[in-house]
Amino acid sequence: MPYRTLSRLVNYKYLIFIFFIFINNTYAEELLISKYQYDLYKGNIHFGSSEQTLFKNGSIYKFNIKSKSAGIFKLKKDNRLETTSFIKENRMIKPISYKFIKEKKNSYQLIETIFNLDNNYAYTIENNNKQEHTNIPYSLDRLSVQIDFQEKMKTGVFEYKYNIIDKGRLRKYSFVLHSDAIINTVFGETNTIVIKKLIENNKRSTLTWYAVDYDFIPVKIEQYRKEALVFTVILNEVYK
Repeated sequence: MPYRTLSRLVNYKYLIFIFFIFINNTYAEELLISKYQYDLYKGNIHFGSSEQTLFKNGSIYKFNIKSKSAGIFKLKKDNRLETTSFIKENRMIKPISYKFIKEKKNSYQLIETIFNLDNNYAYTIENNNKQEHTNIPYSLDRLSVQIDFQEKMKTGVFEYKYNIIDKGRLRKYSFVLHSDAIINTVFGETNTIVIKKLIENNKRSTLTWYAVDYDFIPVKIEQYRKEALVFTVILNEVYK
């Protein structure tokens, strides 16, 4: 075999070796921070389940919410995945990307937002259509805002307003202290802070019960449309 051919082959094998080492190290460094399982109800009817996971890989965090139909509702198939990746810089959460995927029997929806907050810029792609968000204020997405507000509650802040890019739409979220309550949860009798989330110019609102003594994990969620309760989410298992 000619020297040049042998040299290229050796270099090629070396690059493959380095690539696999990099991949193995990448996955080895991924740290699971938390994992929770929730049940979704309409009245007393269990119609879905949801899993929330938070990972850290190097300086990048990844928060996922994966929901799927349950019971007889599996026949309708309504599976959803929301995921965000972000970094923490000077006590600020800075989203990198957000993705929303919805799969139904006869349809598929994908929405993705890429952030460049250093330049007050982001863009959203839906159905191959690109929408640019220019000169935006500091903004989060639908998931990273949940992590940020939980961090704020740990420091005693229970009301806050955010600019959000919500599946391509620029919106304002307000978190307002609603009440406190002791409720029965997977932890037993649990002290909770109840926070109401409002979306400007939107008919939806959400009440969330956060467990005070357990890092403000959401243990119960009720979503409303105007005054009507749409569905309830209950924490049923904590893996970590």
